Amino acid sequence: MSPARAIGGVMSAEPTGAPVAGSLWEGWSRPFEHFAAFETARSALAALLRAHGISRAWLPAYVCASLAAGAAAGAAQVAYYETDFSLTPLLATLAAQLQAGDAVVIVDYFGRARPDLWGALIAQRPDILWVEDRAQALDPNAAPLAPSVIYSPRKLVGVGDGGILFARAPVPQPSAPHDASRWGPEEARSNDPNGLRPERWYPLFRAREEGFAPGPGSASPRTLNALQRLSIARIGRARRRNWGRLAKALPEHALWPDREPDFAPLAFPILVRDAAAAVGALAEARIWAPRHWADLPSDPHRFEAAHRLAAHCVSLPCDQRYGEADMARLAKAVLEGVAPYPR
Repeated sequence: MSPARAIGGVMSAEPTGAPVAGSLWEGWSRPFEHFAAFETARSALAALLRAHGISRAWLPAYVCASLAAGAAAGAAQVAYYETDFSLTPLLATLAAQLQAGDAVVIVDYFGRARPDLWGALIAQRPDILWVEDRAQALDPNAAPLAPSVIYSPRKLVGVGDGGILFARAPVPQPSAPHDASRWGPEEARSNDPNGLRPERWYPLFRAREEGFAPGPGSASPRTLNALQRLSIARIGRARRRNWGRLAKALPEHALWPDREPDFAPLAFPILVRDAAAAVGALAEARIWAPRHWADLPSDPHRFEAAHRLAAHCVSLPCDQRYGEADMARLAKAVLEGVAPYPR
């Protein structure tokens, strides 16, 4: 009896092909007049901050270290604003600290935009450079919150690079060529479609991710082609359907109570007693569930809620590769082997 195929992990490389109507590129670019295709989101952020001469960039306390590295490469100072345990930003405190000429990065966690929270503050402070990080967002089902938006497609589809900056005003452009070797993990996974040989692609993935740094490199034409040939509706529909299956099966684990999300999710976030132990237990069942994120760059003493969440949050794969049977198997593994966070 052959082992069950893996759930999660690196995606297979997207094939090239002719553009389609309703593509990812069309959906992402529609509200904007300008774009720049950098190698990574952190590179796009660094270039944007430098172009505006930003001295202080604000990031949420719950954020990945790579985005913080991009902010540090583009601004003289990186500061953090507070989020609570459900990832709601505490905007009153942030508003009191903002100064003209600051930049604020808004993160659409797990693909969900929050215009109801941010709209008033953005309107009140046109002297702030507002940047929306949609690295985890495929289709938030909401108009962009900020005049500058950054996508990171390799988090969502099988591409090897890309930090796509869209804006309503002209933006800086990458000045170095793309690196074709960045697609190595996706190509290796294409030769292992069931994910039975992770030793062939996971080390390549880790090496690539560790090698990324904020810089002037551009996204590959291959990535841009993929974004123009992938249907945003088809992928979003599959992701929402899989979220709903997990939400129905795992209500005691769910970070958010949404049963039928109106956004296309990155993953289904759950709260567990011990995130590191949960990742290990699921890996035994050939389920590769990442943590977004295990290590935060913000101060754990000042931002206790964010760091407590980092210790207890695990992301369950619910992307377009999977169907009902996969989600049932995933939910069963969680129920049998992963204790929920005590609330």
